[in-house]
Amino acid sequence: MRVRDFLESGRIHLLKSDDTIRQAAAVFSEKKIDAAPVVDDNDALIGLFSKSHVFRAVKNNVDLDSPVFTYMTKDVVGGHPDDDVEDRFYFKHSYLPVVENGKAVGLISIPDFVKTYHDHYKMTRQIMDAILQSSKNLIIAADSKAGINFVNRSAEEVFGLSEDFLTGHTLNEFIPEVDLLGIIRTGEVPPLAKVMVKNHPYFIRSYPILIGDNIIGAVAIFQDVEDLENIINELESVKELNENLDAIIESSSDGIFVCDGDANVLRINRAYDEITELDTTDFYGKNMKDLVDQGFFSQSVTLIVLEKREPWSIIQKTSTGKSLLATGRPVFDENGRITRVVTSVRDITDLYDLQNRLVESQKISEQYRRELDSLRIKSVKNVEGLIVGSEKMHELVDTTIRLAKVDSTILITGESGTGKDLIAGIIHKYSPREKGPFIKVNCGAIPAALLESELFGYEEGAFTGAKKGGKPGYFEMAEGGTLFLDEIGELPYDLQAKFLRVLQHTEFNRVGGQNFRKFNVRIVTATNRDLLEMVQARNFREDLYYRLNVVPLFLPPLRERIEDVQFLVSHFLKMFNENYNMKKRVSPEVIDIFEQYNWPGNIRELRNLVERMIVMSPDDAITRLDLPESICQSGICGESGGISVPGGIIPLKDALESVERQLIERAYRNFPTTREMAKSLKISAPSVVRKAAKYGIKK
Repeated sequence: MRVRDFLESGRIHLLKSDDTIRQAAAVFSEKKIDAAPVVDDNDALIGLFSKSHVFRAVKNNVDLDSPVFTYMTKDVVGGHPDDDVEDRFYFKHSYLPVVENGKAVGLISIPDFVKTYHDHYKMTRQIMDAILQSSKNLIIAADSKAGINFVNRSAEEVFGLSEDFLTGHTLNEFIPEVDLLGIIRTGEVPPLAKVMVKNHPYFIRSYPILIGDNIIGAVAIFQDVEDLENIINELESVKELNENLDAIIESSSDGIFVCDGDANVLRINRAYDEITELDTTDFYGKNMKDLVDQGFFSQSVTLIVLEKREPWSIIQKTSTGKSLLATGRPVFDENGRITRVVTSVRDITDLYDLQNRLVESQKISEQYRRELDSLRIKSVKNVEGLIVGSEKMHELVDTTIRLAKVDSTILITGESGTGKDLIAGIIHKYSPREKGPFIKVNCGAIPAALLESELFGYEEGAFTGAKKGGKPGYFEMAEGGTLFLDEIGELPYDLQAKFLRVLQHTEFNRVGGQNFRKFNVRIVTATNRDLLEMVQARNFREDLYYRLNVVPLFLPPLRERIEDVQFLVSHFLKMFNENYNMKKRVSPEVIDIFEQYNWPGNIRELRNLVERMIVMSPDDAITRLDLPESICQSGICGESGGISVPGGIIPLKDALESVERQLIERAYRNFPTTREMAKSLKISAPSVVRKAAKYGIKK
């Protein structure tokens, strides 16, 4: 034991040389201690002051405010915290100051120390006695004259004699082959011997007992031969098991790598060395983290398994350039602690290189595709959101921009969804009124009873619920800019006369108002209806029609400018991919189908369809299998009931393959599982998969 084992940190106190006797007495009382080291300003030991000094001072009527330095014991020897307690039995005083690095760090009371040491020694003796008594081996010890002075419980039971009876006798009296006296005299350890005790065989080992260089006795230890034989048999079984395990591990074609629960390498089979081409001779006992840091491996599946506590697989690169598929599995003990991690590896270098080349080829193909797309759309313009690719649309936009320079009233006609509002936006953008407001009004979306007040505004009190102070209309809001009136054909007939007067005189009055207000607004109107037909049916004023139709612009439907489809699809695809953080692409066959479709909903229908396919397609490539039934019902998806060819005749093999492809495609669209497809087609599920792969059909 060390001196530091007896220090009590909570009761340590150091006195300074100028502390008074009174202060020292107060410290002794408060901390319940009997003495304290006295130190200088550097905490170096200079003396010892105890309660005895206080008592003598009181007895001799010494002034208690005197410094302790005057009355302390100065001739003191300090011990070091790491001194053995046995080396300090020469203490001169009742207390031992403890000094470390030239500074006093505590004090030991010698009486307390002796008691503690005695208790410790006593407990140690009891522990040693308990250990010897609990041993199954027979243990007999003798003194320097070979007289027995200790017999453990196992020896008493086997000999059938008590320790009291055996004490004083020599072991030679009971077992003549054992000569403890000779061992005591020579100090030599005899070889292992076999003896009989009560007709039972034992192996015996005898040793001299030494204290320092002095032999003070000898001890004999008897080991039951049957126990050793059982141990040997168990060792043989373990040895055989290990040999079988070694044979299994070494016969595996997969590389096997075993680590303990701390990621230290325990076992590597021959196949691992052959697969990785690593020299693993120095790997044993090393930690996987160190091997990764040293560059032998790109990463370690063992470390991942220890972190995640579950099987894991990774692609691992070695310093020899090998790519390995490494799978690690944890081995748990009964307490749930990982004791082993077994890793199996396979060489996938060639497969990995092939995959990389395939990925690189796909990247090159994708790059070529993008370059081709770029070449196809290099002449495409995006004019204020209107995609212009065809010659017809280029001419229309050029005309629109020219007309934007003058203030003529323009009537835009065309089917719903063709982008009439975008044409109106171009007119405003390229007009002198560009910096003014651009007000868009859908006349068909405002109730007829409210349309007049919305267009021209109203005065305070014009009708029930009118705002205080009135409200300006769209004509006032568009002052200095452009007013776009969409669906002008929906303007109520009784309002058309007032609207005509407003256009002719460029002035209006609010609902409920008496004063006319001048305005400076350019009027652009649009409709998807035939206004001339409405004039003939007396649903639209003829004079208003001619007033609006000063400069007509016709926006053709998408089916009449089908060459714009590919450019519109590219535009919407890019827009929605960015919006939804996707990388979808449309296959050429889909573009072909789109160019054959009639598009009754025009650009609006195309936009909505592209968005739908992007969000619903399970793959990055959008194919015709992702098209809705509404598109394919028109017979443009290559799934017609029959096969149409010039002359009516094609090779029978081609016809059969065409029908087979159509049936597989329909099955993939109509059934969620391969099993259901097979049941419908009356073939096996593997056949469905093979035929789908043959024709490149995906779910």
